Amino acid sequence: MTMFERSGGFSTLFQRRIAMEALTIAAKACGVPVAELAAANRRRAQVAFARQMAMYLCHVVGKMSLRDISIEFERDRTTVGHACHAIEDRRDCPIFDKQVEFLENEMKSEIALLIEQATAHPTAFFERKSCSLTG
Repeated sequence: MTMFERSGGFSTLFQRRIAMEALTIAAKACGVPVAELAAANRRRAQVAFARQMAMYLCHVVGKMSLRDISIEFERDRTTVGHACHAIEDRRDCPIFDKQVEFLENEMKSEIALLIEQATAHPTAFFERKSCSLTG
């Protein structure tokens, strides 16, 4: 398996790693455990918002399609679209916009690190099997 597939996109494993980074960043920013974001639980608004932020980061910074994000998060594609629109709509607030910009920069740094790791040690990077959103 390689970092890039023939179609020009990231491989499935690489997308999963991007999704995990987005979940970690969003969970930390929103003060919720990563395990709650990956669960099917939709009861707490704070968890749902953090999940929406993770989806947004995957789409905007990770350049993942709504379909690919829906697969990684085990949600419907329209749910992912709603999440991205919900975050984007709130960016009219300057304070929220700065917070999202900070998270986007964090995500960019993490993706750059993933690419660096995959480039330096491709065999070790792509042999990792324990990269799962649902545990």
